[in-house]
Amino acid sequence: RHGQTLRYLHTCYSNVSQVLPSLDADKLAHVQSLLERLQSLSDSGVKEIEERLGEPENTSPSVPKFYYSELRHRQKCTLPQPPAQLSEGSLLSYLIVEAVARMRNRERFEKLAKERCQVVSCDTWAALGKSAGTACIQLIAGAVIVFGEGRVKAALEECLRTEQAVCHMIDDEDDDDDGDYCSIFAKPVLIVSDCTGESAERTVSSALGQFGHCFDRSYPADITTYRFVNVGMLHDIVLTAQKRGALIVFTLVEPNTNQAMAKLCEDYGVEYHDLWTPLLNKLEGYFETTSLGVPGRKQGVDEKYMKLIECIEYTRQLDDGVQPKKWKGADLMIIGPSRSGKTPLAFFMAQRGFKVANYPIVPDEPIPDELWQLDQGRIFALTIEPQKLSKIRNTRMETLQMGARSSYAKLGKVQEELDWCRNLYRKNPQWTVLDTSDSGIEENCARIMMMLEERGGVRSRVDNTDSPSAI
Repeated sequence: RHGQTLRYLHTCYSNVSQVLPSLDADKLAHVQSLLERLQSLSDSGVKEIEERLGEPENTSPSVPKFYYSELRHRQKCTLPQPPAQLSEGSLLSYLIVEAVARMRNRERFEKLAKERCQVVSCDTWAALGKSAGTACIQLIAGAVIVFGEGRVKAALEECLRTEQAVCHMIDDEDDDDDGDYCSIFAKPVLIVSDCTGESAERTVSSALGQFGHCFDRSYPADITTYRFVNVGMLHDIVLTAQKRGALIVFTLVEPNTNQAMAKLCEDYGVEYHDLWTPLLNKLEGYFETTSLGVPGRKQGVDEKYMKLIECIEYTRQLDDGVQPKKWKGADLMIIGPSRSGKTPLAFFMAQRGFKVANYPIVPDEPIPDELWQLDQGRIFALTIEPQKLSKIRNTRMETLQMGARSSYAKLGKVQEELDWCRNLYRKNPQWTVLDTSDSGIEENCARIMMMLEERGGVRSRVDNTDSPSAI
């Protein structure tokens, strides 16, 4: 496992070198030299393990969930994808997380050298501990040279406090618990539905969020969805799953199709999970009746449906700051810099029965008077990490084939814009600030609805309890 982790770290250090922030030449050269030394240490560790224990059966890299994912996430130093860059603060946090991780490696191996020498020799554990200690020292020393002793000391103290908050995620009492490590390669999951598959996708995605620690918060699965499936399509789907070694998750409410899928999976040795049958069986017993067994459900065009359309149409007409005179009819207002997620969140709220207006904040541009006439407790202000916003804007520029001379997506310009917005938000404490960096639309929607309910006076114009989505 440690050999797999070292392979993973070698890749990480190579990736870090591609997203370094703008530093002066001497500091940049020092960081690059440090990363090269860490890569060399990782390679040496792998070779030492193989020389002492032989070639492992599995040479794929593997990441331990606690050290290199959850802690990175909480310290806001998850690696971005080029051309986005780490900020100086994120680079410091990254180096400190690595140092703390290596310190814990050393402590663990020193303990194992005293207690677990039956299979792996004490000398091997001691050598691994020494290597981890060397990496820890190099990381701390390198960080001090680049960032100064004061900043490094403060970052270490913060990281150690964060570590204590997440240490329940790893069980040091059981050194053979492979659950603390995850393959970095996504496994295939096939979602099969006899309707739109939306409910199944949401359920699986939510469940996979519990395993995001394996992949720096990304889903550890390669998901393929088959929609509007009938019994004649099942055989090919199951064969595909068998070839790919995939898990099948299905929501097939038509009884014959459901039973056929379960039988085919068993016949071909394919792992599967039936999402709906256990729940439907439980509900049948509870309500003392049988389910319809009909895929999906047609939406009736009734008063509730027309109210929902009204909310969506209102939100469409008032997108991106237009028609301020109509803002007084909004249930809530979403503001934030360009590409911070205002429009998707507004439409998601509209589909839940809220009339939503949104306005793009542009530094030094006068804000319409109509904004100040709204209930300030219903204004939700979005912010986002500069690296992520820069990446989103770069993608937008490529899509629109905008010229490279524009400063719209440049990291420095984005940082200035976000600083201006945060200063505006601080001057208006009644606004609720939402960070969209690591939270999805659904999560932010739920937070807004909860806050509106707590404050009273604003509820959905549609009773959503009687309009379940198709399965």
